Amino acid sequence: MRYQDAFVGSREEFGDFIRKAVPDLFAGRLVVEGKQIQLPEDADIDYKVKYDEGIDGGSVTIKASWDIETEEEDTSQDD
Repeated sequence: MRYQDAFVGSREEFGDFIRKAVPDLFAGRLVVEGKQIQLPEDADIDYKVKYDEGIDGGSVTIKASWDIETEEEDTSQDD
C-alpha cells in the first residue's frame, strides 16, 4: 500500500518540516496518512537523492527502500 501526505509552504516551513521529520523517522514516530513508519533494523536500506531541474521548475527527491526478508519455512520432515 502507498501512503502520502502533501504540504505547501515557504522555504522556512519546508526546513522546519525536514528538521522534524528526519529525527521522527529514526525514532519511529513519523506517521504518514495514519501509518507509522518503521525503518528496519536488520535489513539493508537502499537510499538515493534525485534532483531534476527544467524550465517549469525543479524537484529534489530523497528515497529510501528496503526488502522485507522472511524466513523460509522448513518443509522437510524428520523420519
